Amino acid sequence: MADLHLTPLFLLLLLLLTFFFFIAGLRKLFRNSGTGRLPPGPSKLPIIGSLHLLRKGLLHRTLRDLAGVHGPLMLVRLGQVDLAVASSPEAAMQITKAHDLNFAYRPQLLSPSILCYGCTDIGFAPYGGYWRQIRKICATELFNANRVKSFFAIRAEELAKLLRVAAEAAEDGRPLNVNHELTTLSNNVVCRASFGFKCPEQDALIAIIKDVMMLASGFCVGDLFPSLKLVDLISGLASKLKKLHRKADEILDAAIEEHQKNQSEGDEKDLLDILLLLKDDGTMEIPITFDNIKAVILDIFTGGTETSSTVVEWTMSELMRNPEVMAKAQAEVREVMRRRPRGLVNEEVVGELHYLKLVIKESLRLHPPLPLLVPREAKETCRVLDYDLPAGTRVVINAWALGRDPSYWGDDAEQFRPERFEGTAFDFRGNHLEYLPFGAGRRICPGIAFGMATVDLALAQMLFYFDWELPRRAGATSPPEELNMEELFGSSVVRKEELRLVPVFRYPLPPRELMQ
Repeated sequence: MADLHLTPLFLLLLLLLTFFFFIAGLRKLFRNSGTGRLPPGPSKLPIIGSLHLLRKGLLHRTLRDLAGVHGPLMLVRLGQVDLAVASSPEAAMQITKAHDLNFAYRPQLLSPSILCYGCTDIGFAPYGGYWRQIRKICATELFNANRVKSFFAIRAEELAKLLRVAAEAAEDGRPLNVNHELTTLSNNVVCRASFGFKCPEQDALIAIIKDVMMLASGFCVGDLFPSLKLVDLISGLASKLKKLHRKADEILDAAIEEHQKNQSEGDEKDLLDILLLLKDDGTMEIPITFDNIKAVILDIFTGGTETSSTVVEWTMSELMRNPEVMAKAQAEVREVMRRRPRGLVNEEVVGELHYLKLVIKESLRLHPPLPLLVPREAKETCRVLDYDLPAGTRVVINAWALGRDPSYWGDDAEQFRPERFEGTAFDFRGNHLEYLPFGAGRRICPGIAFGMATVDLALAQMLFYFDWELPRRAGATSPPEELNMEELFGSSVVRKEELRLVPVFRYPLPPRELMQ
């Protein structure tokens, strides 16, 4: 009897879904009827579009392969959403330079809408007065050169802890979990720079962010089928995100309350100090609320923790795979340090490490932290590379594909060769459209200097004090080519296997008091 009662209900739901898709299809047809020439794209199935083509492999790699067939600007239908994928410098230039304002908008996705207090963070805030104000605060207050420099003591202290852990591993001759130690380093630096102290619930907050990033790494039904947002409620995804948001909110509230109780009158201000001062500043064009502050702090945690550690881990991985590059980088840092009487690696030393900077650039070329950058959305219909992108089209730039395109990088584009940057003006600022590890235009990552300061110093210290070996297998050191370089896709691309290396003392660590 139960089946007899459910069958009509099932048929009714099927008819309703068919009707919704039919109406949505008609609306799409009429909306696009006057847009002219759309970019080419892969084949589509009813309802799901081209989702079936993305079910295997890593998304940035799959989209690169599809672009090889359909061109540097292609239109991929995902459910009810059109996604334009740019895979050439010319397409990236149109999106981030020529029509930057039109593509400065973000799609309002489920995860940031729930977690980031209605998208009032830096990354997903809608383009407009509020975003411009927050962006200016980032440039002039939070991440300017002097502010980043003021956090040197924090970076030095946290790096000293990492080096001591590495020293213990070296004494025992055992592998060091480089991934874990780098993640701890990044988390502690970001937390102390944000709050002035290590948040008691820091680990819980980081765990929440990881859970959210894992949930956001897949395709959310509501984001791909806007007419079916109810599905996310039924599936429990929205409920899970709201639960994680409540936990994060409680942790941030407690940290802010603790910060206000112990606020000092010193000159050095942490990021929360600055945001609280701006909140009480009556001259702000758009008043800042506590929720806005929490959204920005959460964004800093999300962008500043995994990104820095991932860059260092991939760079160390490439150095292990390329011993001649490792030797050259270590020779440089040790030669510079030989002229330093106190034997301390600081940020003044880092400024002299020319070859190490080339190494980092090459690592970012092959392993950009966000391979597809953060999605944009066309405000109005716009012409890109002789194609028309309708208003509302979502747009991603495949920075991973740009960095490996042999048309721009040569036949050795897949090889790790830092010397390719010798004598070039390439930087991280989005001025060279074939190299966009942090994006370009109005929506470029505002915290580049903050994150890269940790990357530079960590690599310099790790390469100076230690030699590094792969763990032994069957009594012998593993050859470099056996190091697994597989990726794991999420909101950022990390190593599938955590990097484990055996540190070998080359120089003794300075006394603890000198390293802090």
